[in-house]
Parts: sequence; structure tokens; C-alpha cells
Amino acid sequence: MTRRRKPHDPAAAERERAAVKAEVQRLEAMGAEVNIGPDGKIRSAWRSNVFTVLLRSGSITTNHHNAAMRLATDWAAWKGLAGSSGRMEAVDGGAGSAELVNDRMLIARRAVDRALVQVGPMDRALLVAFMTATVEEDRPMAWRGIVERVSGVTGRDAQPAIVRAALENLRRVYEGPVRAREVS
Repeated sequence: MTRRRKPHDPAAAERERAAVKAEVQRLEAMGAEVNIGPDGKIRSAWRSNVFTVLLRSGSITTNHHNAAMRLATDWAAWKGLAGSSGRMEAVDGGAGSAELVNDRMLIARRAVDRALVQVGPMDRALLVAFMTATVEEDRPMAWRGIVERVSGVTGRDAQPAIVRAALENLRRVYEGPVRAREVS
């Protein structure tokens, strides 16, 4: 038995191509990278973060990227953006507002604080700005704008060096020896 082929409708095919093109433009306008397959359909779309962009450009090393992603993971867990697990409790957030918090969020907050307290004030301010933009914001500011706002440096050659220095200090925190008081 032979299969009957569906008749080709050029107008419908053109409408579908236009819809895919519009969706690609919408996703790219939101900062996503879009992968289109050979059939002309969207295969995947993702929003790259500043650390992946800097890694691809060779401005930072894999170790710097790993340290930044570890901090981003802890930051997301602290803010409750990494899914929920465990029992949630309402805690007084001050000024009479209640917040839902779980143990994972508290542990992540301590990990973020422990990492940020060990870097310098300029590095801390830069890392906090990057984590806020990368983890919390839907449409983050361009990374060069963040560096300029925090450090005041506008030179295109100097900006990656500032980020690299902050990530190097963060890497040292994560890869350095664990102090006895941090274990307890």
C-alpha cells in the first residue's frame, strides 16, 4: 500500500517560515542565542551569560568560569530561584513582611557570604552586580556597562582585565585551603 502525500501549500509554508523568523527575532531581541536546524525550525534557544561570553572570547579561563558558575548556583539557591526542595517556613523578613525560606536557601546564603567576604571590596561590588544581572534579571545590562558602572573604567581593553582579576580572586577563594573555622 502506498502512502498518499499531502498536497504542498506554498502560502502555508511561507506563513510558517515567517512565523519562525519572527520568533527568532523575538528571542534574539531578548538576548537569546538561537539554533536553527536544517529544516528551518528552531532547535534550541538559550541566553548565554557574561561568563560564558568571556570564556568563549578567551578573556577568562575555565577555572574562572567554574568559580563564577559556582557562585551563580549558590546565588540562585539563596534567592529561591533554583527550585524548591525541603520544608518551607515563613520567616519575618522585617517591616512585618513574611518570606518563605528553606534550609537550602540559608545554607546557600552562608556560602555566598563566605565567598564574598574573602574578596576585596571592588571585586565584591563587581561580583554582586554580575550575579544580580546574571541570575535575577530577565534582561540584564551588557557586561561592559556593569563594569563601567561599578568601577568607572571605560577602556575596552581594561574592562576584561578587571573582570578577570575579580574572578581570579573568587577562584582562589573556592580552590584555596579550607580554614578550620569555616568547617564547623
